[in-house]
Amino acid sequence: MKQFLSSVCLLLAACILLIGCSEQKQQEPTEINADAQLDYTDVADFSNYPDYIRKQYDNRTFLDMEVAVPTPKQFNTYTATLRIPDTQLWLDTFYPNNQNELKKIEAPEGVITAQPDTDVGYTNSKTGSGIKISRELPAYGSSDNEGYGGSYGFLMRANGALYPPMSKYASDQELKSISKEEAVEQVNNINEKLGLSVDQPPEVYTLSYENMRKVAAFPGYGSGVKEGYFIVYRCSLDNVPIFADYHAKVEVEDLIAGYGSAVSAIVTKDGLRQWDALAFYDTQLQQENVSIISLQTVLDSVSQRLAKAFEDRKSLINRAELCYFPIADQQYDLEVTLQPVWVVDTFSIASDDISLENLEKFSKGQHVRYFIDATTGNYIITGDVTRDPV
Repeated sequence: MKQFLSSVCLLLAACILLIGCSEQKQQEPTEINADAQLDYTDVADFSNYPDYIRKQYDNRTFLDMEVAVPTPKQFNTYTATLRIPDTQLWLDTFYPNNQNELKKIEAPEGVITAQPDTDVGYTNSKTGSGIKISRELPAYGSSDNEGYGGSYGFLMRANGALYPPMSKYASDQELKSISKEEAVEQVNNINEKLGLSVDQPPEVYTLSYENMRKVAAFPGYGSGVKEGYFIVYRCSLDNVPIFADYHAKVEVEDLIAGYGSAVSAIVTKDGLRQWDALAFYDTQLQQENVSIISLQTVLDSVSQRLAKAFEDRKSLINRAELCYFPIADQQYDLEVTLQPVWVVDTFSIASDDISLENLEKFSKGQHVRYFIDATTGNYIITGDVTRDPV
């Protein structure tokens, strides 16, 4: 009996020790790719960059960072000319049977709208749907009684302008209400009818009802949101993605915006709910085989800049992307320059107890996006006047 009790005591002691070790292990900060090499400048080595890094970079800066670095044969610069949409083609695509129900959106008398004269909008009061036909920010919504708030807000999260990223909410499982293949096919049909050149495979985020509510702008509005898929199509040159967002800067009194290329959509069992796009271009080569600075150089520069800009805060770098970036010189430019740029998204917050274990605190931090010339390291734009006052 004594031997049995001794065995039980030893077993309990071992269990307590294992549980203690397990709890201690769970409490340790988790680093991922912390020692990865980040100083590649030869394009042939770019495939060695990790796609994700999680670590404390210095005493003020943390990385919970998605890394998007393409692997082309070389990087170039281009002159890009905006394509003007065919209004009738777009109406035929989104409203093949009920164009007679559409009402053109007119500006109030005496009000001058700041938009190109090629832009036009329509609404359908019977269905609650609406469309904006634009060379830069076209959009379609199937109803004004749902809470998605447009797919652009979802795109911001997928691009790093919101934290946590869209990947944190997505599931690998198919939805019972509609298959992933069916959802993608619906958006493919729209893109093909409009003749939009989306040459990158779609990124499909499967969102349960609960997670759709978390990322939607107004989840409880009207009939509310449903489980579904958020789908992103990126465009590229030389197998290098074009910036899938837009930026804005102020020069004198003009707000000058540059628009990337992408299509994004939300699809549920009820069909296409929201569809948004950016600009599409015809391009002409300017300069071939330009050099690219390393991600290490970029992170060193950004971390130093954050320390100076936010002396009393900790900062998180949550996304770094190397892409072709549209640079406009004048308001509503039809012609822009596409050049390699590092786009870096950051969040800063005043807190002394930030660690790798509670990075979710940065979701309430101030977002600043940095645009860095990938050939020189010079800052093109700091922040974004439409979202990031700095």
